[in-house]
Amino acid sequence: MKVYIQTNENGTFYNINDYTAYVGFDALGYEIEKYVDADSVKDLDRESIFVGGIGSIRKRLKNLGLEIPEEFEYPEELSQFLGRKIWKSTLEEVMNENKFPVFVKPLQTKLFTGKVFSGFKDFIGLKYDNEVPVWCSEIINFETEWRCYIRYGEILDVRYYKGKWDNKIDLKMVADAVSAFKNQPNSFSLDVGIDASGNCYLVEINDGHSLGTYGIGPITYAKFLSARWSQLTGTKDYLRF
Repeated sequence: MKVYIQTNENGTFYNINDYTAYVGFDALGYEIEKYVDADSVKDLDRESIFVGGIGSIRKRLKNLGLEIPEEFEYPEELSQFLGRKIWKSTLEEVMNENKFPVFVKPLQTKLFTGKVFSGFKDFIGLKYDNEVPVWCSEIINFETEWRCYIRYGEILDVRYYKGKWDNKIDLKMVADAVSAFKNQPNSFSLDVGIDASGNCYLVEINDGHSLGTYGIGPITYAKFLSARWSQLTGTKDYLRF
């Protein structure tokens, strides 16, 4: 069993996520090879797990002749957990509607960093076409945000990552959202936020194929990545235990 893990040109790991994956897969007995660019990997065995950033994963899937997964930040079946209105628009429409403040993030992951737009000045410096499709959201001031790692329909781990550390997450709400997400992938994150009144809402969903660790253990992370990679490639998940 083999896993390819992304590094910099000098051979050091690209980030803490890649290093954590290395430690986990190494402990599980995988043969590990490093790569800098996905196009340099000539091995076309779909069972060879690929670890890296979103761009690298998409490139690898394309090189394998496989479908690139669609984004699913706000599944319709989880709308009851959002606590706010979310809709699709474009940068141009956001400017023309002049309804500020509004949270804006691109539909294409990582195209630019999502943020609250309070007025026209916030468009300055965005070097993108006005027709770029975006998500828009009403504002909820989250005091705390947590990332819940879900694998095969079960909560694998929960990690605090932003805001007041002493706010308590509503794990029943998380479990209810996981149960309601019928078309969920084999691994993903369910990010939740807590407002000043202690209410817990869904922030967004993130695909599990190249997700940051936020401190989860190496073996847990390896199993999390393996679950999604095997689903994307139609191969067996040897770490499903």
